[in-house]
Amino acid sequence: MKSIAIFFLFLLAGFGIVTGHVYIQQQNPLFNPNSTITTKFSLANAPGESLKGKIATMSGTVIWLSRVAKEPVKLTSLRTIQQGEELTTGKNSKAGILINNSAAVILSANSDVSFVQMLPINLVMSQDKGTIIYQDTGQNALSVQTSGLLTAINRAWAVISVNSKTETVTVTVQKGSVTEGYENSQNNSNVVTLNAGSKFVFDDTKQEGTVE
Repeated sequence: MKSIAIFFLFLLAGFGIVTGHVYIQQQNPLFNPNSTITTKFSLANAPGESLKGKIATMSGTVIWLSRVAKEPVKLTSLRTIQQGEELTTGKNSKAGILINNSAAVILSANSDVSFVQMLPINLVMSQDKGTIIYQDTGQNALSVQTSGLLTAINRAWAVISVNSKTETVTVTVQKGSVTEGYENSQNNSNVVTLNAGSKFVFDDTKQEGTVE
């Protein structure tokens, strides 16, 4: 949860700076409300400093949703992936994405992942369903959000499975260690560290986690 808290802290700080700047301009008699405001923000393209992933392997049905599209499309060839995009695999399908030669995201069949943030300081994924393998060498921090659970993977290899029917998330650590963060039903923050060979089951309805 610390990663989420830091993210929103910087988000609010940035919003405050922009709001204050606009207010000062409006109080300035030289401010021209009819002047053209330019920005470097691009909906079609991710921030220049963000990393890009590359689909290294895929088979079966792989669906891609770009930053600007309203409807996803079926991929027929390998392509790059940028911040704000989403991948979904169909039945008997799979896809492997390599990011900066330091992180890998491998989707099994019927899985979905959104590349929420791909800044060098922290990669953030959001997994809605299915089973996905995450590998990280430690060059870039990697966090995965699944329901009410946040998994921090650094120099580790973990498998995360989301079961929408039982509303549970299972995290199995294959190598290294990962950190789990969540809030329980009493809104208390919980942090659990898992080592290789450990399995963590999070019940999203009860907001409870169990180490097996």
